[in-house]
Amino acid sequence: MPLRHHADRTTDIAAALAAYEKDHGPLPGLATASRRNTWIAQMISSLRRIEFIRLLNTQKIDPARLDPQHSLFDPLKGAALLGRRGQIDEAVWLTFIATHFGKHVTDGWKLASNVMGSFGHGPIWDLATYVAQPAQFDAMLLSNSVALKDRYKSGRFSNHRQYQSKNPKTISEVFSSFHAWQFANGGFPAKVQAVHKVHGQNPADVFDQLYRSLKPVFGFGRLGNFDFLTMLAKLNLAPIEAGSTYLVGATGPLAGARLLFHNSTTHPAGAAAIGVRVDQLDDYLGVGKQVLEDSLCNWQKSPDQYQYFKG
Repeated sequence: MPLRHHADRTTDIAAALAAYEKDHGPLPGLATASRRNTWIAQMISSLRRIEFIRLLNTQKIDPARLDPQHSLFDPLKGAALLGRRGQIDEAVWLTFIATHFGKHVTDGWKLASNVMGSFGHGPIWDLATYVAQPAQFDAMLLSNSVALKDRYKSGRFSNHRQYQSKNPKTISEVFSSFHAWQFANGGFPAKVQAVHKVHGQNPADVFDQLYRSLKPVFGFGRLGNFDFLTMLAKLNLAPIEAGSTYLVGATGPLAGARLLFHNSTTHPAGAAAIGVRVDQLDDYLGVGKQVLEDSLCNWQKSPDQYQYFKG
């Protein structure tokens, strides 16, 4: 469903916050109008980013988006295109690439395109090629270790992934551990079916089981797991939906939640307990757990004045 006009959503969210506070008491972090308006603006931004990705499912997409040696390379648009073609495992692989490297605010997809395109001098590491030649992929990384160290040549991770390593052995471990996860049941569709058989088909329950199962993927962590699965949902690659903000292990979103409920980003409130309160708040807001997670993270960086954050 297309996102409604900014003013409509702002009014709806403000009314939902007022209803929550009527039932549960004031939110200490929203004691001023500027705080309240800033967080609402961050929620609107989050909703717009989600809507932008969902629109990829119906937009015309140039096949060059799949080619990391082409200037148009975009792994998210490529994943959307592959998903439409029914090539789900290849689409999931590209979503993994997009999640791991991210889109840098200045460099764009440069790092992902260099690694996936062998720095322009070798094979393109789509899923089929990687499965057939994992050792050659590792060798390609080693042969480009100097370029990887040079941010101007290789490109940089996105803000969400800024602490990841470009060491060839580390990248190799990320790729091999993700591949092992994706094909533990014979492929991603089979993995989802296996979860359905044991845990049912409730989208939030399936999301939770997949989230927990991602623990062995090297370097992903709490944020990588959450970003990857929510992206699969937005691209219609899996019938899943986040039923929680998953604050255990979070940093920015947890600080935002503490600011919201206790007026301090460093309040000692535990992640599990405060996470329940954040999740319950969505019963009123109805914006979705990803919007809450994202907007709380961005809001706590500048709670009194709206700033747009990306990359």
